[in-house]
Amino acid sequence: MPIVLFVENMHCKGCAQHVVEAVHALKSNAGVSVDLPAKQVSIDPAPADLHALLCAIDKAGYKARVVQETDADFFARRTMARERLNAINPRMQPGGDPGDPKGDQWFTKVYELAGDDAANIPWATLSANSLLTDWLSKQDIGGKRALDVGCGLGDNAEALSTAGARVSAFDYIGRAVAWAKQRFPHTAVDYRVANLFAPPPEWVGAFDLVHECYTLQTLRPESTADAAKALASMVAPDGRLLVISSAREANEPQATPWRPLTRGEIESLAVDGLKLLELDDIPQQGCLSRRWRALFGRSKA
Repeated sequence: MPIVLFVENMHCKGCAQHVVEAVHALKSNAGVSVDLPAKQVSIDPAPADLHALLCAIDKAGYKARVVQETDADFFARRTMARERLNAINPRMQPGGDPGDPKGDQWFTKVYELAGDDAANIPWATLSANSLLTDWLSKQDIGGKRALDVGCGLGDNAEALSTAGARVSAFDYIGRAVAWAKQRFPHTAVDYRVANLFAPPPEWVGAFDLVHECYTLQTLRPESTADAAKALASMVAPDGRLLVISSAREANEPQATPWRPLTRGEIESLAVDGLKLLELDDIPQQGCLSRRWRALFGRSKA
């Protein structure tokens, strides 16, 4: 009989290889397949001693558990949560919400209504973004200072940390930061409540890598220029800014409450000494929409 494991801190291809090796050390003839974005490992046939299997993976440095029915139901519950939350999202209402003109108070409501179920957070996948983990698998960021912008439940920040960076991460919603700390109690990440538009003074020019994923597309268009300056301000000399966003053409109508960015908007992030180094245009893949992965760099002082 096969078994499926969820490996919470399996973030890159190197991590996956370590897990596979741990499985084969216990059962050399097992067929092992890895779904890295989902952080799942399928083993067929499963070793007879499940405890020994989990201990072997733990000894390799990874935390694994057997996938339960509730995990298979996670995305179905999240879809239901989206429908409930869209009903109170001012960006889905004609004229918006006069009490929430920027639509940002809705994010606080999402966390307040979530209880302890991450499926009630529409953007939570309980795994790092695949475009980030793919990029990290080709980089050496060991010992570098990294900042994760809009950290949410912490998966991207933990991926940066697992890759060897010294990571700070922030969200402007306190419940999100508390939840991330709860999920990763032994983390090396410095999680904080902070505001992108007014970062702590010690963060200015401090980071070798600033990572932003899906935050810019939640902002009003008039806030993009200020956000670009804020992001650039935290990039150190010879540092980089990595931005991941949903993508659209300039003449393409907006079909979601969020605002996928155009090429022009991505290129406009090259401010205050930053230059666009790489721009990957990732086509739609299954349920994943078209995305940008943009890398900006600042020259040495």
